[in-house]
Amino acid sequence: MRIGSVVLASALAVALAGCAPSISGINARPDKYYEHKVSFRGRIQRIQFLAHETLLEIADERGSRILVRSAAPVEAEAGDWVRVEGVLVPEARIEDVVLYDVLTAEEVERTRAQRFIDLM
Repeated sequence: MRIGSVVLASALAVALAGCAPSISGINARPDKYYEHKVSFRGRIQRIQFLAHETLLEIADERGSRILVRSAAPVEAEAGDWVRVEGVLVPEARIEDVVLYDVLTAEEVERTRAQRFIDLM
């Protein structure tokens, strides 16, 4: 009986350790994720189409927000849930403005909202 509970606890710890970071987790410690590939889900709050790229403001279910820069066209609009994969950079120049803690997206695709939003 005791071995079963230890196995269950360690399996749960391994499963939770493999979870992707959330937007609030990235915002809490951005230096931990600089120049690393990250992936997360969120809802597009604002979208700005620029000359050669698209700038998105994405929020998670708790309201934490992050800026995402995409060179490829984004086929989503404000209010859509998206899955974003890219590299977090400490500084990015967009036109004449310097922005900090911006995710340079490699892929932005529409998805559904998470099923268990308030579980953790």
